Amino acid sequence: MLTLHPGDAAHLKIDTDRRKVPRRAMQGGAMAVFSEGPGPGALARVDLVDASWTGIGVRSGVRVAPGTSVSLVPDSPMWPRQTGIVVRCDPDGQGGYRVGILSKRSKAVA
Repeated sequence: MLTLHPGDAAHLKIDTDRRKVPRRAMQGGAMAVFSEGPGPGALARVDLVDASWTGIGVRSGVRVAPGTSVSLVPDSPMWPRQTGIVVRCDPDGQGGYRVGILSKRSKAVA
């Protein structure tokens, strides 16, 4: 988001967080199936980090390309299976990756 201050175009602020909805921290794990194209996909264990009405943040030990389809099956029976699209994958500084997933459910609501 680009913000201009009135009367002073020299002050520009670029917000790097694109999320407009609040997130809540999550704990626990899930199995993820990351699929690109018609292949069988790759199974990986992920840790749940946070969630919002539009998506889920996870920590993964494998790098995942944005645009990859994902299906998450959480360890907890209280949370249903989730599907979505990877929108970002950034190194987390601990040898893993922070993966942002846009929920397919949120696209149907929007």
